[in-house]
Amino acid sequence: MTPLLIKNMGNHDYGIWEMVGAVIGYMGILDMGIRPAVSRFASAFIAQKDEPALTRLYATAWYFLFAVGLLIATSMAFWALFGAETLAPKGEDDYQKYVWFLLIIAMQMLITFPSYTAESYLEAYQEYYLKNNITIINSIVGAIILFAYITPENALVLLTLCNAIGVCTKYIFLVWLMQYRRPFLSFRWSYFSLRQLKELLRFSVKTLIQGIAGRIESATDSLVIGFAMGPASVPLYSIPVNLIGYVRMISWNFTHVFMPYFSALNAVEDKQKIQEVYLTGSKLTIAPTIILTVGILLLGPAFLEIWIGKEIADSARSFLWVMVGFIVLPLLNPMSSRYLTAIDKHGFLAKWQPPFAVLNLILSLLLIGPLGIFGVALGSLIPGLIFQPILLYVVCKHIGFSPWVYIRTAIVPWLFPALLMAIVIYGLQQYFVVDGYVVLISVATVGSLIFCFFAWCFALDMAERKQLLGIIRRR
Repeated sequence: MTPLLIKNMGNHDYGIWEMVGAVIGYMGILDMGIRPAVSRFASAFIAQKDEPALTRLYATAWYFLFAVGLLIATSMAFWALFGAETLAPKGEDDYQKYVWFLLIIAMQMLITFPSYTAESYLEAYQEYYLKNNITIINSIVGAIILFAYITPENALVLLTLCNAIGVCTKYIFLVWLMQYRRPFLSFRWSYFSLRQLKELLRFSVKTLIQGIAGRIESATDSLVIGFAMGPASVPLYSIPVNLIGYVRMISWNFTHVFMPYFSALNAVEDKQKIQEVYLTGSKLTIAPTIILTVGILLLGPAFLEIWIGKEIADSARSFLWVMVGFIVLPLLNPMSSRYLTAIDKHGFLAKWQPPFAVLNLILSLLLIGPLGIFGVALGSLIPGLIFQPILLYVVCKHIGFSPWVYIRTAIVPWLFPALLMAIVIYGLQQYFVVDGYVVLISVATVGSLIFCFFAWCFALDMAERKQLLGIIRRR
């Protein structure tokens, strides 16, 4: 949908969409880390079959998140009514669409925030398919509506409205379904527990600090570029980064299930199973990350030129390798934050991630002047090169094996297939001009099949092949 949005919204409004999205992301951390805390505690209560505790936790989290959503919605409404002109291009007097834009977002925040409780419980019960299926339907319906009715005059408001309706519908349905299936869950005020809230906040404050650091790392760049170079420059950075961001999104979705799973294993003190799951889960998660990374590095600019246009592709060529390093480096140890959060040891992340995130911000601000967008990307990568090896050492120490065991087991087996994949794609590019989707998809498919074939033959042992086939059969 991005080419359609850029065509109708223009670089300014698309930049505003990205920048306001970053601001909402910062507001989102006001949930104080409650969402992962709810998932973690609920998974433990499920393992212990403690229904009263599950009910108390559900009501407590719901009311707290409702208060947070009300605060954010009020702030957005105030911005809409008294400051929407700050979003309009210079010299433009008509800013009514920005008022509606902010008011729609305000209503979305009010509805979705308390409903996050149901989503956290779905994660605890490991019923991800429900959320996934609803998201798929909403995405398709929203895309059809946008494709049929979007115009340059209504693009920003229509996009915001479609997104808000889809998201709110999903969360309202999840709340209803969670309570329909488990009638013992209720958000009646009598079940609210101040003691439970204090326990949640004690755990979640570390997640909050970690979340703030994560938002600084991932969302600040668009704001820095927008304020330093103008909103129209944001798409030159954000669109290539969003493309790379799909690698991170896929990896995070693969590992999402492991946090409540590690919490349940930790509750029954099964350390051997934790070690086995951490190594095998990391290894299988890293494989698609490497396939996508090689593809983006070698085919990313060509894809962007076909998909969006030459301006975006040329911008991407100047910083793509640096940004891939920043985004993919943490994904080579994809289970780290899931595991530390599950065993209540994520205090390390809360303590050390913020200084590195601040270093990221400082370097981006210093480097954007002399180096432009490339400087922002470089400012993001440098702190990661320092922090990620330290994080790997800490996690391995907690689990009970050395970092070299992890690297040898989870990363090294994929290097040979990745090298062959890169050679094949590079070779095909010398013979075929990648100027259309047919050639692009063909080259990408051949490279991916080369990776999969040699990975199956050399990277997986017999037990892992059987395990992977079992997963595939169970879909």
